[in-house]
Amino acid sequence: MDLIKYTLLITAIAGQVLGIVLVFISLIWAGVFYALYFVALLVLSILFIIERKKEKEEDDQNDYSDY
Repeated sequence: MDLIKYTLLITAIAGQVLGIVLVFISLIWAGVFYALYFVALLVLSILFIIERKKEKEEDDQNDYSDY
């Protein structure tokens, strides 16, 4: 799971940088890379939300505050 997150993070960073560079070269390719950047950020956000929910469920199961 961590490898997927790191890959998506690198893809998002590269997509943003390449999008900025390609604005001056080709607007079509810049749009493609910005779309890739947007999709990578969306999937990365969803993965972080899912991971946080799992951590919250684990914390709730291991809650020993009701002695």
